[in-house]
Amino acid sequence: MSTALTLHNIDDELYAAVRDYARETKTSLGAAFKQLARRALGLPTAEEKARIDAANALFGCLSEEDVRPIREALKLQSQIEPEMWK
Repeated sequence: MSTALTLHNIDDELYAAVRDYARETKTSLGAAFKQLARRALGLPTAEEKARIDAANALFGCLSEEDVRPIREALKLQSQIEPEMWK
C-alpha cells in the first residue's frame, strides 16, 4: 500500500541537502527523500529489500523456530573440553 505525503515549511538548509543528495544519486526529490527517511529509520531501501528477498529465494529462509535446534546443536560443538587439550 502506498500513501501520499505532503510536507510544508521545509527550511532552505534541509531542502538544499535533499536536493543535493538527489543530484548525487541521480534520483528525484521524492525518491531521495524516501531513501534518506528509510536510512534514518533503519529500514532497508527498495534495492536492499530486493537483495534480501533474492537471497532468501535462492538460499531459503529459516524461521526462528527452525533456527532454535540448530543453535542448540552448535552450542555443544563450541564447548571446549580442557581434558582434550592436555
